[in-house]
Amino acid sequence: MQTSDISTASRTEVAAPPSQEAGASGSSDFKTFLTLLTAQMRNQDPLKPMDSTEFVAQLASFSSVEQQIETNSKLNELLGMSSDNSTTNLTEWLGKEVRREGAANFDGQPIEVGATIHPSASSARLVVRDNSGEIFFTQPFDPGSGTVTWDGSTQGAGTAPNGRYKFEVESYSDGNLIETNPGSVFDLVTEVRLDHGDIVLIFKDGAALLAENAAAVRMHQT
Repeated sequence: MQTSDISTASRTEVAAPPSQEAGASGSSDFKTFLTLLTAQMRNQDPLKPMDSTEFVAQLASFSSVEQQIETNSKLNELLGMSSDNSTTNLTEWLGKEVRREGAANFDGQPIEVGATIHPSASSARLVVRDNSGEIFFTQPFDPGSGTVTWDGSTQGAGTAPNGRYKFEVESYSDGNLIETNPGSVFDLVTEVRLDHGDIVLIFKDGAALLAENAAAVRMHQT
């Protein structure tokens, strides 16, 4: 093999972009470089030894490529962790309030109830039920509104005690009940599970909701 051929092969090996698979060890590349460099020095023309400047340039070039390979490997690892780490995605839901059909906790603060009204309804009524399912309070409201607020009022005097309450929205046409729908409320997510790739939100009363079905999300109101 001619000296010029070895020199060219060495430069090509160093300058070319890495062809190893992601995650290949940089030490293997370094050993290959040393083998080529040793062969180049062993077969160089004694009367025309390899220029030290060229040697330094080759070494610097290889070092740069080696660092780039390691950087790419680390980047791929981080991207993989980001896309595959479902636990991180789960914790993002904890401490958030999600709008869902079901019960909500009353602690003295008004509760906004999302209302689904029948298109032909001429009037609407909010029905508040206590934890046992008994009707606790009713309140008429404008059927053209998408929400109705319950401020804790009761059928008698005073304010409702703290606790969990369920809501229904009744649609009426000329005084006749034509449809009843559950009201939707913001409720605190207390647990999050991963079920066959689906994120499932669990609420205080044990109810579950697929995260993809969440209509609205907000920070927990303290």
